[in-house]
Amino acid sequence: MSTQSAEEKKIIESLRALPPEKKTEVIDFIEFLKTKTASAERRSLKNLWSRFSVHISDGEISNLRKEMWGNFPGRDEK
Repeated sequence: MSTQSAEEKKIIESLRALPPEKKTEVIDFIEFLKTKTASAERRSLKNLWSRFSVHISDGEISNLRKEMWGNFPGRDEK
């Protein structure tokens, strides 16, 4: 025997009172909320590489950026 909270009962009662096309919207909204919640639970990217033995200095990053973007056309160039 399952026990439902008062919120769950209210949701089910409200859902039963809706026309079919609105029920579809409710399902879509629930899926959106689940996705939104899953996105919020993602891990931070900060210190992503900390568990690996990779050590890159700020100078190395700066040099790589210059190398990568050095010949990239500016906004004024056409």
